[in-house]
Amino acid sequence: MYTTEQEKFWAGEFGDDYVDRNQGSEWISGYLAHFYDVLKRVPEVSSVVEFGCNRGMNLQALRQLLPKAELHGIEINEKAASVVNEWGLL
Repeated sequence: MYTTEQEKFWAGEFGDDYVDRNQGSEWISGYLAHFYDVLKRVPEVSSVVEFGCNRGMNLQALRQLLPKAELHGIEINEKAASVVNEWGLL
């Protein structure tokens, strides 16, 4: 199913644990500040694809900053993908 050790690593138990460890509004607030600084330096962004989006916190922050942008995430870990899917970003 997976072709590399890294894919196996993130799709397995470590990836599941990572989903549980990295969540909450305090995380998203940090991403908001970071992406605000990045986005003020680039022309208008109309779409974003994040590869390895985990539970989609970057995409959630970007949704607040880019409400009209088309956002998509790609995630190998099923547990994380189900969280992102709840947000409608997968």
